[in-house]
Amino acid sequence: MSEAFRAEGVWRPIEYAEAWAAFDARFDFKPDYYERDVPAIRLPDICVVIDLAPVFAHEGAPFAAAEAAITAAALRNFVWLTDEEELTALDWQHTAYRYSPTKHALADVGWPVPLFPNGDYYVHTTSDLRWGTFAHPWQQSLTVWGEELVRTLGAELLTWLPRHAQSR
Repeated sequence: MSEAFRAEGVWRPIEYAEAWAAFDARFDFKPDYYERDVPAIRLPDICVVIDLAPVFAHEGAPFAAAEAAITAAALRNFVWLTDEEELTALDWQHTAYRYSPTKHALADVGWPVPLFPNGDYYVHTTSDLRWGTFAHPWQQSLTVWGEELVRTLGAELLTWLPRHAQSR
């Protein structure tokens, strides 16, 4: 982990297996590079699956701008919904973290665990899993779950991105 993340006190590494255990128990996570249709998680009752294929259809500036917009929207909503609560960030087969969206918004640091699925499965969630996001790289989708986050981030993303075929 870079010194910038440590110095700002924003991102703290946590034990990988323990961090994934709760998520896996709740969502029955089944990673599979070759599966393109069946969700890699058991979809929560309250969720929306955003189709990111329109973003991936572009390169260069359009792709970068869309990725940045999705990440900024997520951070803005995380800050509004968490106050001082920390989130768990999971990156499949890589370091897991706890972080404060509020501190992240005020710090000049990057995202060691991205929100946008640019190569791996990524999860950002509350410690009790009441809401969060699940980024699926091969299905090019972002699942937003939990009433609060679906109402805010999910609704915002649906103003310019379609629902994925998996969505309810």
